[in-house]
Amino acid sequence: MSSMRRSIRIRMEGGTVAHVSICSVDGRPVQTRAAKVFVNYLSADSIEFMTYLKLQADKRLELHFDLQFNEWHFSLIGELELHQWKRDGNQYVYQCALQPDPQIRGAIIRALEQMLQRMNPSATFVHAIFRRHESGR
Repeated sequence: MSSMRRSIRIRMEGGTVAHVSICSVDGRPVQTRAAKVFVNYLSADSIEFMTYLKLQADKRLELHFDLQFNEWHFSLIGELELHQWKRDGNQYVYQCALQPDPQIRGAIIRALEQMLQRMNPSATFVHAIFRRHESGR
């Protein structure tokens, strides 16, 4: 992904929760119970979340996210980015790459744009930059 332009990450409103379960470890399917995590940032191609769980960051983990904010509800699959974690107090912060199909990607962009408009309705310049950047991908 280094040569591609990445989507703009939007800081989620405090208290945005997702339920996460592990789908596969190193390509082998597994089933786990879902755990509640707090979503820090979301873009059309990545998610950053915080949890008390210490995930095996040296393994290739595929995660399922059940995420709802405002009136939007997403079921997303992502791959934990190897060695992309840090500790924040008693929580762990992880980054996960998402690869949604074009329709879901468009819905994520619309949901984030609506959230930006709700957070600061008068920042039309920021909304236009976000819209221009994301539509040019």
